[in-house]
Order: sequence, then C-alpha cells, then structure tokens
Amino acid sequence: MENIKSLPTFAMQNKIIMHYLLDLFAAGTLTASFKAFFFFFFASDLSEKDQKEIDALIDQRMKNFQNTNNPSNIRNTLRWLEHEKYSKELSNDFIRRGYITELDELKNTYLDFYKMYITEISNADSDIKQVADLIARNDQYILQISRLRMIIDPQIQLSQNIHKQTKIVYLKVKGYWLSDEGVKERKFFKSLGRYDSYPKGIKDENAIQDGRAKIREAMLDEYSSIYKK
Repeated sequence: MENIKSLPTFAMQNKIIMHYLLDLFAAGTLTASFKAFFFFFFASDLSEKDQKEIDALIDQRMKNFQNTNNPSNIRNTLRWLEHEKYSKELSNDFIRRGYITELDELKNTYLDFYKMYITEISNADSDIKQVADLIARNDQYILQISRLRMIIDPQIQLSQNIHKQTKIVYLKVKGYWLSDEGVKERKFFKSLGRYDSYPKGIKDENAIQDGRAKIREAMLDEYSSIYKK
C-alpha cells in the first residue's frame, strides 16, 4: 500500500491543477490566435517617457497576478494591451476617437476576465465549463481587440482598375481583416471612383483617406455582425 505521507495534500493538488491549467491557458493563446496576438506586438515608437509610464502601469496591474505561476507570460500580455503602433495617417483621421474609447472599454473588460481565479470563472460566466472553453474565450478577446485596432487604423492597398468595356480607369482600395484563426487576409474591396479624380494616383493623400474610410465602413459592418448582435 502506498505511504499516505507520499500523497500530495489537497492544497498541493490544487496548486498542481492551477499550474497545469495556466500552462494550457498560455498555450492556447499561442495556437488559435497566434498571429492575432502578435499582430501589433511591441511594434511601437514610444518615447522614453511614454515607455516608463506604460511600464509603471504594467507593474501596477501585475499586483492582480501575485499568485500566478506564469508572470512573464502575464506581463507580455499586459504589455501587448498597452503597446499600440498606429500609422501616421491616423493623425488626420478624427473619426477614430470614438473607437479608441470603445477599444479601451474592451481592454478593461478583458483585464477583468484575465485576472479572475479559476474558482471564480464558472460563477462569472456559465458558458465556461471546461478548460477548452476558457482557452477559447481568451482567444476570442485577443481576436476582438486586434480587429478593433484594425478598424481604428485600417491597413489598405490602393490600385488602379480598368473597366473592360469603357476603358475608364478607376481607383480601387483593398483592406485587410483577421480571420477567425487570427490570420491577416485581404477581405474588403471597394471602388473610389475615377482614377483621374486623384491627381497623385495611389499616393494621393485624399485617396488614402477616402480608401481608409471606405474600408473602415466595411470593417464596422463585419465587426457589428459578429460582436453586436
């Protein structure tokens, strides 16, 4: 018969289970939404002052994770939430401001979820019944945050398109989106009108702003169909 003293105590068993769950949880965020997770990761031209402010904020938030076995993974996630790289075109795009507020609210909701203990989760969300549900919910948050960032600052490509019958040259804009697997793909295609309406063609500032507006509109329709039912 096995020596009773050699068996792990209930507290030790809980610690082992928690450690195992956190390992699975961390692994999950690097599988289904790997590309979404690192889409904007650490790509930032922050000043030293801004960097210190963010580091201080992360240090403050880490106080909610004092019992974690994965402090490095947690810190990386918190850093990802705060380090955002936006293009220079965004400075001329004032429509973004409401969406930045929405993004901040979404990130705060995610942080409330992220800092919960395993024992609290089933009470807070009855849809989470297994570890797989927990990992999936984390992936969903990461993906939604990444998609909302793309809406704020759309990635576009401008190109010319010749109508087969009329031979009129049009300006076309293509926009990217993140698939459910977190893969960046070209999804949206819109016409901006006649090419000669933009003197500098695909480098015309008005064309870039118009293209971003068109793609953002398409993104918002897609986003709303997924998250605002």
